[in-house]
Amino acid sequence: MKLHFDHALVTQLLAHAEAAKEHTPTFDQLYEPTFLKDGKETQSPSYDDIDLTKVPAGLMLVGDNGIYLMSNGKPALKDPERTGNLIAYAFEADPQKKPDDWWHVKRAAFGGDDGAEFLAAKAIRNALEATKGGRFWLDVSPTRISSPYLAPPRRKRALASKK
Repeated sequence: MKLHFDHALVTQLLAHAEAAKEHTPTFDQLYEPTFLKDGKETQSPSYDDIDLTKVPAGLMLVGDNGIYLMSNGKPALKDPERTGNLIAYAFEADPQKKPDDWWHVKRAAFGGDDGAEFLAAKAIRNALEATKGGRFWLDVSPTRISSPYLAPPRRKRALASKK
């Protein structure tokens, strides 16, 4: 299901993540050995076991009360207009704007469970560039997330000269 987000807000979230020196890991990233503090070995890591400077910059696609994007940068980017972190809701799954539809969209796109998926900064940057002048979008299903990307520049073919 294609989900659309405010382009300027996603740009702001990405800028925050890329400027941060530390990043919050998703649950899945806790189990990535390369993010553990030096000398740490564990089968059951906690957030205290993670070196937050090793977690890459990016956004988290979160499915819980709606579907939204947030920066993984630390400290968190606070919302100046309300309590909590600044987030970009998918227009189709915003509980405030779609009170009758958001749950069905969240379940169809993200699945029944709540969670967060890490989206690398480079992929987000490419998708922002590819959607410049319009809405940023992601195609989300319970098993897959894809985004628009920039195709490599086309090479001009040498024209054969006509004799």
